[in-house]
Amino acid sequence: MAVSAFSIPVYVSVQNGVNASYATEVRVWNDEFWDSLGRMWGLFPTRPVYMMIAKGKFGPEMGFTISYPDSFRVLIEINYPISEMRATVAHELMHVFQFAWIKRYRKMMPLWIMEGLATWYGGKEGTYTSPIGGNPFLFWSVDVLKYREYPSTEESKGEYYSEVYALFNAINERTDLEKKLPILLNDVRKGDTWQEAFSNILGENFNEFYNRWRKHILLVVIVKFASFWALWMGLPIFLLVILFIKYFHHRGIDDVKIADNDVENLEKLYGKDYWKDNNYK
Repeated sequence: MAVSAFSIPVYVSVQNGVNASYATEVRVWNDEFWDSLGRMWGLFPTRPVYMMIAKGKFGPEMGFTISYPDSFRVLIEINYPISEMRATVAHELMHVFQFAWIKRYRKMMPLWIMEGLATWYGGKEGTYTSPIGGNPFLFWSVDVLKYREYPSTEESKGEYYSEVYALFNAINERTDLEKKLPILLNDVRKGDTWQEAFSNILGENFNEFYNRWRKHILLVVIVKFASFWALWMGLPIFLLVILFIKYFHHRGIDDVKIADNDVENLEKLYGKDYWKDNNYK
């Protein structure tokens, strides 16, 4: 079976051992996303899309899209809950339309825009579980605008996806990306840089917006980091305080017992009239 628009099909298959019912679900999603993406990009791909659903540990990506001269090849990792897999399908289909746009208009698209739009669209259509972490040092070292290729380690790559996702959600809060994307793309086709085109839809200089956003998120990450360590450091301190209180409480009781014994011994030695001594009047 295939989902088609303008006679261009999306073929969905499953890896051996994967329940075939997943293919039926993914075909429905593709049909839905295809029209939505077509409106945003103002075009439809002219090569067929071959999408396979597979089991595996793909890492932070959760899917892959490769553009060939005659087709697009997409691999989707099975994720649970199912809304996460729906987000991955939306993410990868966004890449298909990006590649189609790049080929038609011969305009390069930076990595942060490729992944930023894909993560934003995936999160909009499904559940994209990639929140900013609680490590301020990792956050500061991964500046998404500076990467031309993906980060080399899995940890930094996961942070990269988290950051572009948060960035494009912030852009979407400022300006409706689904409505403004055609305007942005038109500005780039006319000769604007990507930063200039984003400045146009944001209503302010993009670099200033980005730097302000980055400082704000860094503060959020630092608070999360401090809260985490305060919890783990505060709990042992709290327990130590409780132990000290109990220890000195028992010492106080023991001192009272010792004092009582001393009085009894004094009374045995000097008699009950011991207390009538001038020193105790």
